[in-house]
Amino acid sequence: MMPNMLLAEKFLQLKQIMDELRSQCPWDKKQTIETLRPMTIEETYELAGAIDENNWMEIKEELGDILLHLLFYTKIASEQEKFTL
Repeated sequence: MMPNMLLAEKFLQLKQIMDELRSQCPWDKKQTIETLRPMTIEETYELAGAIDENNWMEIKEELGDILLHLLFYTKIASEQEKFTL
């Protein structure tokens, strides 16, 4: 399998996980863009701190957290028919 195909497959799996969390997890179900905002800001500060420390493992982790937030926002937006991924 070509690397780009594997990457696309992994991204779709991540999107599916977000869809499942949003439909099945009580905490995820009740989140809004307003409730996610402070957490997103916190994750962004954590990423900035990891960059300042040149800590690549932490940068990787924080980018994963931010990617999850991006998927969360797009999921909410699609539910509200504002835009889709």
